[in-house]
Amino acid sequence: MPSKPTGMRTDEAALTAAPAGEPVPNAENAPPRSAHDWALAGHRERRSGQLGQAIVSLTRATELEPASAFHWTQLGRLLAAAQRYDAAEAALTRACSLEPWQPALHLALAEMLAQQNRMGDAIEACRRAIAADPDSIQAAISEALMLPPIYSSANDVVQWRNRFAEGLERLQAGSQRWLARPNGVLGVETTNFYLPYQGGDDCALQSGYSDFLAALLGAAAPDLQAPIARRSRQVKIRVGFMSSNLRACTIGDYFESWITDLPRERFEVCVLLTESVPDARTKALASASDEFAALSGNVDEVARAVKSRRLDVLVFPDVGMAIWSSLFAAMRLAPVQCAAWGHPVTTGSRFIDHFFSCADMEPPGAAASYRERFGLPADARLYLCPHSLYKIHPETDPLFFELLARDPQAVLVFFAATTAGQREIFVDRLQRGMQARGLAPRQQIKLLPYVSRSDFRSVMSVCDVILDPLHWSGGRTSLDALTAGLPLVTLPGRLMRGRQSAAMLRTIGVDELVARDEEDYVAIALRIAQDHAYREAISTRIREGLLRLVDRGEPIDALARALEAIT
Repeated sequence: MPSKPTGMRTDEAALTAAPAGEPVPNAENAPPRSAHDWALAGHRERRSGQLGQAIVSLTRATELEPASAFHWTQLGRLLAAAQRYDAAEAALTRACSLEPWQPALHLALAEMLAQQNRMGDAIEACRRAIAADPDSIQAAISEALMLPPIYSSANDVVQWRNRFAEGLERLQAGSQRWLARPNGVLGVETTNFYLPYQGGDDCALQSGYSDFLAALLGAAAPDLQAPIARRSRQVKIRVGFMSSNLRACTIGDYFESWITDLPRERFEVCVLLTESVPDARTKALASASDEFAALSGNVDEVARAVKSRRLDVLVFPDVGMAIWSSLFAAMRLAPVQCAAWGHPVTTGSRFIDHFFSCADMEPPGAAASYRERFGLPADARLYLCPHSLYKIHPETDPLFFELLARDPQAVLVFFAATTAGQREIFVDRLQRGMQARGLAPRQQIKLLPYVSRSDFRSVMSVCDVILDPLHWSGGRTSLDALTAGLPLVTLPGRLMRGRQSAAMLRTIGVDELVARDEEDYVAIALRIAQDHAYREAISTRIREGLLRLVDRGEPIDALARALEAIT
């Protein structure tokens, strides 16, 4: 469930600022005397998990100050959290009647109504918020992107998804209006939490929403999107984990070991808790980390506090679970930023460089569902030769051309050389060879820039088959491919340097990927790329046989290597 509803925030600063002429209690255990005291007591009780007692305290605050929309709103939210929805609706409706010009009050009511699947009433409350303040970007977003928790039918899913897409288009079309007052974005609390539950590919919708937020953030706080230079690798890698859910919940269960078990001789671990209160699990994680901070304040204040810690890598375990997480993901707070599957959907953000997932959980072609990837064609079969260009002997070229001739969907993927001169000669060589073979150009050649090792593995993960060049086979490259379960085809050379991949494949027990001759090489590559069932079967056997080749260690070791590779 979303961490907090949209609308007026329960702000400790607001509660601890006593009304004019009224003293602030000297201690937290001072007996409440005024409505403000009771509201402050309820705030503390809520934060300590005493929901029932907090309701009692806020009820007393409303009795003492029945004309306070603020107290009625806080009470309504507590009642909703306790699933006492009829009472919550009455309290929030009372708040709206007291201060109908406050859009945040209508939005708090809308959120509560949406949780009950009363979507017509919720949207109407959003429209009252817009009427109260036509310049409220939060009201506009809430109305445009409202989604129900439960659908009445499969067709209902389609209708709401279409409404979401149309609402996003309206927001994007009105971007210039919001850019005239961009600071409003710093209070946006919409996460699209329910969108992934529709079962569709959300990459385009998530990317559109993130780009919309990013454009406004770029105008409101451009320094929070500025590139950050990487630090020297002569020191330990500083890794930050930022979430409001690093506590006793699913996120805490999933990612506790990432924090506790990263080897401290190589990493410094910083835990950054946002929008939440530490519990016993949080305190244990704090003790296990090298640095812990419970961050509070406005979005930009929290963001700058994170940026000031000069992290090398910032990991967002659960973008989309908490109200501000989509905003933080649209900023540049560390040189390298990663998301994980605490909320298993792409962030859609161009500021998130990597998405940590699990190969066994991902379907074929999974990268097309993530923005955190490279721009390789999703509708082609990708034959990757991931080696330095000087390793690719010209006698390998005819094998490339045969693949292009026999697979009209084939695209050959290489990594560009470090110098333009090397790249130009290599491309010219391939173009001349294709002309000689009678292959019409159709963008069959893709050259990617040199990337980090983690990005390199990401490229491999979206390709269909790895091609070993003749005469000089892969070493570490082949190990990387096999570790990821990716099939590669090789033709052993007459010297040792051309036989490394063949030895690896035979050790694992997938001898059929070792070609007998050039014709067999092409046939194997075509079958792997074109027969997904065969490819998956081979991948499974590679993974099963990998322990005969290398000791993969625990998942934390894999995470550690990935984090080292992307810095």
